[in-house]
Amino acid sequence: MASVDSPEPVPGALEGAPDASGVFVVKLTGEIDISNAATLGNALDAMIAGVDEPIVVDLSGLEFMDSSGIAMLLRTVGGAGSVEVRNPSTVVRRIIECTGLAEILRIAS
Repeated sequence: MASVDSPEPVPGALEGAPDASGVFVVKLTGEIDISNAATLGNALDAMIAGVDEPIVVDLSGLEFMDSSGIAMLLRTVGGAGSVEVRNPSTVVRRIIECTGLAEILRIAS
């Protein structure tokens, strides 16, 4: 993770593919904030277009997410129907829980 005084932002990234059981898994990494949420959200929408339920969003590589990231995930739930969030960091889990969205974003233990 970049230090607080770093002039370079830490970019966010995503990749997706079906796992061995056929469930489509999207892995988000880096940071999601207002500077990149729209771009990542559009890429995510394109990636999951036509994918049957369920979709798993793996947040193990996500270091930070602000409300823009939450909005992006909610849009994914609205478009896909069944979305499960896995492996959020303590910080990201707390953001999801503090917003009261843990049941909608379905955090898997």
